[in-house]
Amino acid sequence: MPNDTDMPLSMCALGRGSRISLATFYSFMCVLGTVLNLLVIYLVVTFKKLRTASNAFIVNGCVADLLVCAFWMPHEAVATSTGTFLVVGYQAFKEALLFLGITVSLLSHSLIAVNRYVLITKTPAVYQSLYQKRNTEWMIAGSWLVSLGSLFPWLTSFRYPPERCRDAEDGSFTTVSVLSSRFAACTLAFTIIGQTVVVMYCYFKIFRRVQISVKRVSILNFQIVNNLPYSFPRKDKRLGFYVLAVCLIFFLTTEPIFWVLIAGLFIPVSVALWTSTWIVFCTIFVSNPFLYTWKNEEFRKSFRSVMRGDFLRGSTVGVEPITINTISHIFPRQNSRRAFLGEMN
Repeated sequence: MPNDTDMPLSMCALGRGSRISLATFYSFMCVLGTVLNLLVIYLVVTFKKLRTASNAFIVNGCVADLLVCAFWMPHEAVATSTGTFLVVGYQAFKEALLFLGITVSLLSHSLIAVNRYVLITKTPAVYQSLYQKRNTEWMIAGSWLVSLGSLFPWLTSFRYPPERCRDAEDGSFTTVSVLSSRFAACTLAFTIIGQTVVVMYCYFKIFRRVQISVKRVSILNFQIVNNLPYSFPRKDKRLGFYVLAVCLIFFLTTEPIFWVLIAGLFIPVSVALWTSTWIVFCTIFVSNPFLYTWKNEEFRKSFRSVMRGDFLRGSTVGVEPITINTISHIFPRQNSRRAFLGEMN
């Protein structure tokens, strides 16, 4: 089996041209990811209408993504392009924040998925009871505590090698990362597959609920159904496509790095394969804010208010978007679906 330093993170033994390209990618992702994540956090903090349990989990993910985009990526871009290295303590701190940001971000995906699963498949009373303010705060705090607990063994066993593999002739070099540790790599792989199972299960259940609702509405031929103030089948179909899009993006960005991590525990992994899967994985920290807010009408309205400069007039007291439907006996748990459809549209 490879030892603790056999598994590179992103730039082991890369030539000068590849390092410059990688540094450019990190710089672009750093700027884009920082702007998008800060924008979502700013909107939620500024507009009281956006201060809901669902958005609290989104903000939690944005904060974790900022550890990667706003802190780790610029340092990595400089180290990749120049070949310079940080002092031992600061290097360990940088890599620890990377691992913390990754794990909290992945856990936030599960928190968002479970929140939407409860919102759309359970009754409003169950949702409001489960996602009270104190419970939501504990869920968010738990994601950070679990991640810190996973990071602690690596911090206690951190060993920084006295020499780097650097070739003055071709400019290639290697560096040490938190994922060079077998324990950290196993932890990240376990986190990825665990969150994938949770996300896929929750969104599959939501998708099934949507399909059942569409079939139910198409069969019922009541006048009250035809006079609904919104197009129920059409919106439910759009919700189904949105759910599939979220699952697809999460799966495509996380599964390649998962299999590379697993393979790296037993056999050497080529630098090209590792770097390409790592780049794909990094895109999730930039796409998260857009992925979870682009279909939310309240976010779009708040963003337009900021652009117009009248956001102070648009800041009103907000509550969880749960409404009471007078025909809930015809559409079971319709209240929760309407709330989620309101968020998505």
